[in-house]
Amino acid sequence: MLLRLMFILSLLLAAQPVCAADWTQVGSSGVPVNLEADELSYDKRSGRYRAAGNVQLQQGAMELRSRILWWNQQSGEVEAEGDVELSSPDERMSGRRLIYDLDEGVGRVEDGQVFLREHNLHVRGKTIEKRSEVDYRVVDGTFTTCDGEVPSWKFGADQLDVTVQDFARAKNVVFYLHDIPSMYVPYLAYPINNDRESGFLMPSFGYSDKRGVQISAAYYQVIARNQDATLYVDYLSDMGVGKGIEYRYIFGQNNPGEVRAYHIDVSQDAGVEVDEQRYALEWQHNGLLPGDVRMVADAIYADDDDYFEDFGEVAEEYNRDKVQSIFSLSKNWGKSNLVGQLKYTKDLEVDDPTTLQLLPRINFDINRQRIGRTPFYYAFDSEYTNFWRDEGVRGQRLSLRPSLSASVQLWDVIEVNPEIGYRDRYYWNLNDRSNSEQEGIVDFSTKVTTRLQRVYEQPIGPISKLRHSIEPEATYKNTPEVDQSHLPSFDSTDRIAEAHRIEYALVQRLTARFNREDGGSSYRDLVYLRLSQNYYLDEEAQDESFSSIRGQLTLLPTDWARLRFDATFDIDQGVWSKYSAEAEIHDQQQNSLWLEYRKDLNLQVEYGELKLSAGYLKPIYVNFGKRYDFESDEHLEDLLQVEYRHQCWSAFLTFRENDTDRSIMLSFFMKGIGYVGRLGASLAGE
Repeated sequence: MLLRLMFILSLLLAAQPVCAADWTQVGSSGVPVNLEADELSYDKRSGRYRAAGNVQLQQGAMELRSRILWWNQQSGEVEAEGDVELSSPDERMSGRRLIYDLDEGVGRVEDGQVFLREHNLHVRGKTIEKRSEVDYRVVDGTFTTCDGEVPSWKFGADQLDVTVQDFARAKNVVFYLHDIPSMYVPYLAYPINNDRESGFLMPSFGYSDKRGVQISAAYYQVIARNQDATLYVDYLSDMGVGKGIEYRYIFGQNNPGEVRAYHIDVSQDAGVEVDEQRYALEWQHNGLLPGDVRMVADAIYADDDDYFEDFGEVAEEYNRDKVQSIFSLSKNWGKSNLVGQLKYTKDLEVDDPTTLQLLPRINFDINRQRIGRTPFYYAFDSEYTNFWRDEGVRGQRLSLRPSLSASVQLWDVIEVNPEIGYRDRYYWNLNDRSNSEQEGIVDFSTKVTTRLQRVYEQPIGPISKLRHSIEPEATYKNTPEVDQSHLPSFDSTDRIAEAHRIEYALVQRLTARFNREDGGSSYRDLVYLRLSQNYYLDEEAQDESFSSIRGQLTLLPTDWARLRFDATFDIDQGVWSKYSAEAEIHDQQQNSLWLEYRKDLNLQVEYGELKLSAGYLKPIYVNFGKRYDFESDEHLEDLLQVEYRHQCWSAFLTFRENDTDRSIMLSFFMKGIGYVGRLGASLAGE
């Protein structure tokens, strides 16, 4: 260091023209260059400065360090060797040898690496060429978004072209887990920007007993700032080639939606040669139109149930026997609302021409509103429906139900809520008869409730107060018997059942108050218990006046645990005819347990389900699920997923088995890339 300082001072004092100030002059780029080293010399023949030993060259925010360096002040070219490192706010280049143009900001590094800070992208290669401020070419190299000398994952490629804020494109790509080659891809393109960009997405791979080997290629297209689409082509070795599209949009400030479509020519099914086409369409939308009119679409259409049996992953999908398409427009005015709806249902199992369609259904309702300052309230429900189908009874119906109710407090202890209503139904344009139909019916009910409670002030741990409440309630319902056999039968509104009974219940709550650190309070029902039963007043029910007893219990002992029980006891048979139990435990470390058990003697159903998530083995996370039919002693579905999670990637090994398929899938999620191994065929939105 002393030799270095003395050399610089001697040059400055001697004012020799060769090296007095040349290394601090302004180059052609207009930015001053500062050069320091243990040894400095100038070659007149080549017009280059030579620096050796702890070389440091600075130009603005850029800094270059090496053991030896040659700099041509006129051309701005720098050649450096030995532990070369060039760094700037955006990138860091290092390697054995570097040739760099300071004026143009381009160059080449050998046996080196480049780190792009904004995207945490590490690139290594035999040769890395920086062609412009945003373009790089790498020969025989690797790239990853993981840190470390041996990253958790990386891609190796014969040639890699990187454009910042665009894409990285690679040829002959090998995927490595640490240093173990795990997968080969002939071509790869992935975005390395923060903005949406059109291009090919990562292909996916998998295997299924039903579909065979699965390879899915996808292309993402940006249409506009508020629109984009994804195109899929799926090769399924045991079925055929599928094509799909997903179109997403946001119109205005709050009108998002998505349209999906998929089609496949099935060449074989379960090993049998066939020539079939299967397709499905889906549209989802929820937004506001001008005038605060809400538009909602939840429409799905499929040619038959084979589509969901082939591509469904959960029971709600692969067990579908019908699909419904609903489109609605609604408008609210305070406590009044108007809803217009189109509802189309398709039976997937058979081509049923008697399937009933609601085209349209219009509801106008006025919610319960108080009449002046009186204790009386009024409400109004109305519905118009056009029932249509290819075969069977069709027609139109208007249903009206005005009601009058009251809310009366007796001695500030007992609350009484009587209500009387009248439902009238009008039918016309019935294709099975020439005349129209009409029928009205009165219904009356009275609900009586009260509450007895006591507050315990003594703190218990985090609980500052406890409140125990007992809430008895009784409801009398009376709907007279009216002959409605002359009316068509479209739905439950056409047959209003006679009712003459008392429903009574006893509710108990144990509510805790918790003091928060910010000085506020929070409340939680630790225990909720409800016992209920009906007493029938009909003459026909003299021998069986009492209904079954139903008990409902919910326990919330902590924020992370919940238990629910629901049981029905048949007093005539002396057995528990229906019961269910549900338990859930979870913490903040992604450990959870969810259990459900249901049994119904009348429906002959006995069912259990388990979901388990474990994060105790970090960075390994395990998810396990099981559904079991105890009635038939049959496994309905098994799911086991093991995830290895790292700073910049996750690997998923998923095994799934149900009564229609068995599959195993290896998929990846990588920072900056996304998921690898996801079939594009499914219409099940995520």
